[in-house]
Amino acid sequence: MIIMIHSWKRIGAWCGIIAGVQFFILTIIIMLIYPVPYLFLDYTFSSLGLSVTSGTPTPQNWFLFATATTVAGALSIPFWLSIRTQFDGNVTLRALSWGGTILGVIAAPCLAGIGIFAADLFGLQHGLSTIIFFILFAIAIGMYSVAILLNKDYENAYALVGIIASALNILYIFVIPGAAMQKIAVYGMILYSVFQGYKLLGIFEKG
Repeated sequence: MIIMIHSWKRIGAWCGIIAGVQFFILTIIIMLIYPVPYLFLDYTFSSLGLSVTSGTPTPQNWFLFATATTVAGALSIPFWLSIRTQFDGNVTLRALSWGGTILGVIAAPCLAGIGIFAADLFGLQHGLSTIIFFILFAIAIGMYSVAILLNKDYENAYALVGIIASALNILYIFVIPGAAMQKIAVYGMILYSVFQGYKLLGIFEKG
């Protein structure tokens, strides 16, 4: 029974790592097959998932981008459930971790929606999915960052990464919109997911 419990937790940790890595790889592939030169700091991630790009039908881009966001969203769910198990020390930690996990799980379908709803065909749904995802993810990792600071068994460096990633999301949505800031915010989230997943693997291996 103990082996099974640690097994699903390790799977959740790996999901956090894989979610970020696969998104990074698939979006790089789309950039490479983009029908026109992809201007990294000028084009948003959403432009990777358009059904038509510069007059050229790009269903393959749409499919790959939808795959990247959907897989990332799906894998984030076991990741959030896995990280929550490390914060049962007291009522405050449980409240913060459950709150963060619930918001993270709610954000998952929104992340999938960013890719599924191509911006040139479903502008409203795509825009709402984007805004809701960034805000919920920012709050979720912000809550976990506070929980980490209150958890003496968790290094504060992991809280710092979370605080930075959360702040970047908020800056992108409310203060500095644009492709360059979006890239920074998204790669911050990828770093957070991989960083935390690696930390959890270490914990569960010891357990």
